[in-house]
Amino acid sequence: AIYDDSRGQPLWMYEMTNGRGLGHVKITWDDALHDQVGVTQCGNGQKTNNDDYLPCDTVGYVRHLGELYQDDLGLPVTANADIVGPVGGFGWKLELLKGPPKSMRFEEVEVTDPSVPMLLSIAYPIGTTFTITAHAGWCRDDDDDDSANEYSCSHQFHSVDSVDKVRLSLGDAYHVDQETGVLTVRIIQTPKTFLGYNNNNKHHPDAAAAAGDWFLPTYDSIGKDGKGYALTRFERNGVRLPKYTRSNYIQLVASCETDDSDGVYCSELLQPYHDEPTTSSSSVCSPGFRQTGYDTCTEEELLLVSTRDFVIPKSYMVIDDLSSSSTT
Repeated sequence: AIYDDSRGQPLWMYEMTNGRGLGHVKITWDDALHDQVGVTQCGNGQKTNNDDYLPCDTVGYVRHLGELYQDDLGLPVTANADIVGPVGGFGWKLELLKGPPKSMRFEEVEVTDPSVPMLLSIAYPIGTTFTITAHAGWCRDDDDDDSANEYSCSHQFHSVDSVDKVRLSLGDAYHVDQETGVLTVRIIQTPKTFLGYNNNNKHHPDAAAAAGDWFLPTYDSIGKDGKGYALTRFERNGVRLPKYTRSNYIQLVASCETDDSDGVYCSELLQPYHDEPTTSSSSVCSPGFRQTGYDTCTEEELLLVSTRDFVIPKSYMVIDDLSSSSTT
C-alpha cells in the first residue's frame, strides 16, 4: 500500500505480505451530521459564497491499535466517514470527539482478501451491552413459512471472551473488555442479497454439512440461486479489486444512556484513547514482546541486539478532495 502526498509529505510504503490486506468501511452514526456532507461540510469541489472550499471538520480520530501508536493522535474522521487502510493487524481504534455513539452503521465494506480480518475497536462506558445485526439487501424473510426461505436475510452477532476469537471468527463475533469498556468487532464483506443458507437450500456448497444462516464468503463463493459470485468485484487480466454494494449493512446498537435530545451519543465522556495507560488487558503483545508494526510483535531480546534504528511508522491519510476520507 502506497501513500503519496503531493503537498510534500513523506511517502510511506507498506509491504502487502501474506496475512495483510486493504480494507474499507463507511461508518454512519449521526444523521444530522452526515446530512451536511456536500452541503455545508466535506464538499466535492463545492465552494462557499466567499469562494472558499467547504470545510471538512474533524469529528474524531482513527489509528492502528496498540502501544506503538499510543502517542499518535491518529487520522481525522469527518462527517464523510469513509475509512480505508491496511488490515490484518491488531485492528483500528476509533474515537469520536462527542463520545461513543448509541448506534452505528457499517456499510460499503471492501476487503482485498476476505480471509484477512478487519477489526474495529471503540471504547464505551463500562457495563454497556450491545446488539449487532447484519442485514442483506434485496432479501426477504418469510416469517410465516420458514421452509420457503432458502437464504437468511439477517443475522445477530454473538459475544466471545477474547479479541483473538473475534479475529478468528467468521465475522459475526464481538468482544467487550470488562476493564476498559472497549468493544472490538470484525467487519467482513458480505454478499449483497443473502447472508447464509437454510436447511432446504439446494445451493448450499456442502450438502452434507449443517446449513447456517451466516458464512464467511470468499471470492470463489457462488452467488444467490447458483448464479455468479457471492462477492462483487472488478476483475481483468489477473487483477481483482473488491467492489462494495450499497444495500447490505451491519447495525450496532448500544445500551448506554444519552444526554443529548437526539439520543446520538452516550452520556458518559471517556478518557481520550491516546492518553490512556497501557495495561495488560490493552497490550496487543505478549509479555517479553514489543509491538514493532501494526501487525507485528518482536521479542525484546532481538530488539536489544539490533543495530538498526527502529522508526515508528506514523499514520498516513489519503485525502479525497478536502480531507473527506481517512486512511489508517
